[in-house]
Amino acid sequence: MRKTKKEFAFHFPLKHKVVRELKIVTEHIGDLEIEGVGYFNSNASLLDIFDRFDVDIDFVKWNGTDIKPVLEVTGAMDEITEAAIRYFAQTFENGFKKAA
Repeated sequence: MRKTKKEFAFHFPLKHKVVRELKIVTEHIGDLEIEGVGYFNSNASLLDIFDRFDVDIDFVKWNGTDIKPVLEVTGAMDEITEAAIRYFAQTFENGFKKAA
């Protein structure tokens, strides 16, 4: 199995839903800075993004502080990991198309 490895970083929008004047409103709280390493498996199926790409997240920073251990304890890393895989897959494939 051949895997290609590449570092990545992106901003994950942190949002919060609240009720204001009897309406549900989504507020943008800020952005988390996500840093890690992505892996591309060229032997995996083209149809399954989660089989073809994988990530190891090194840091999740909020205002410069790594909060990854807190997110792991609370179980909030799943959404961030899924977003990281999708981000890495998109940037990897866009870079691959430009090189071709």
